Amino acid sequence: MLPKYVPPEIWEHRNNTELYVIFPNGSILYVLGADHPDALRGPNPRGVVLDEYGDMKPEIWSAIIQPIMTENPLAWCWFVGTPKGKNDFWVKFQLALDNSNWFRSHLKASESGIIDKDALEEAKRTTTAQFYAQEYECDFLDHASSVFRRVRQNVWRGDMDPLTYHVYKIGFDPAKYQDWAVVTIVDRNNLKVAKQDRFQHVDWAVQIPRVESASYKWNQAPVTIDSTGVGDPLCEKLSSDGIPLDPGEGFKFTENSRKQLLEHLAILLEQDKVKIPDDEGLIQELESFRYFMSDPTVMTERPKIKMGVPEGMTDDRVMSLALAVWGLDEAIGEPISQEVGMHRNNFQ
Repeated sequence: MLPKYVPPEIWEHRNNTELYVIFPNGSILYVLGADHPDALRGPNPRGVVLDEYGDMKPEIWSAIIQPIMTENPLAWCWFVGTPKGKNDFWVKFQLALDNSNWFRSHLKASESGIIDKDALEEAKRTTTAQFYAQEYECDFLDHASSVFRRVRQNVWRGDMDPLTYHVYKIGFDPAKYQDWAVVTIVDRNNLKVAKQDRFQHVDWAVQIPRVESASYKWNQAPVTIDSTGVGDPLCEKLSSDGIPLDPGEGFKFTENSRKQLLEHLAILLEQDKVKIPDDEGLIQELESFRYFMSDPTVMTERPKIKMGVPEGMTDDRVMSLALAVWGLDEAIGEPISQEVGMHRNNFQ
């Protein structure tokens, strides 16, 4: 993108490896990543643009950039980005309101004309109102990009054992490479979720019996399994062993089906219909899921809105939970008693 804004005719030298350009007057333009703060300590900048400051740690400014720039009274800094709740970016934005040494600009997508109206309408249809307000209208909202709400309000504490007259369902996210495999049990009578079975570095030959054992234990519970790629033969094995699958061919992950799966879980949590175990690992995974806009691969492509956890975190607990509750919209309620059930069977 550099030649679009800085014509090559005015460069003296460009270093593609270390991302800097030298100009004939001795000025140097650096492009550095805030994910490696120590790399920012060397230069003595006259001007700095902190792009997407809402995603940066405040120490990038307070501990590294600001001490350098205070030595130069003519230095300047731009804080640019999309709001990410009321963090340090919001603090800087408020500071600029009543400080004559600061300037602030608020560019809403509905007013700037940068994004065409069709794209804005599509974004409204495919995201939450809060996410749209944050990402497109640049409103500072707490938790606007969170996928799952009311997570901790739907935690239950205790143990769960199979009950004879209850109906259960299993979600199985098999391990791939170094990932974790997770088995999740949900009681369809009350939509309570049991403590998850999570394991790593286990061969397929061991994972399958583990899932089959869970199915038998929980009243022949059907299994919803991620059948994408390496999960396909696991589906075949489970099916050939007599384990019921729901759906019969397993759950095929695509960009759209993954979105539907996660949104369905989000609705159940927001409507207080599903109760999750008191597992801090699961809770933190749910709370870390965010909507984000992916960078387009080409300049003319529109950014896509996706859901995921921050880099370095796992999502296997959430995916297994989402598979377990897929297709469940309401608890089916408590079953009839054994005595009534016997009379009903005799009558039939």
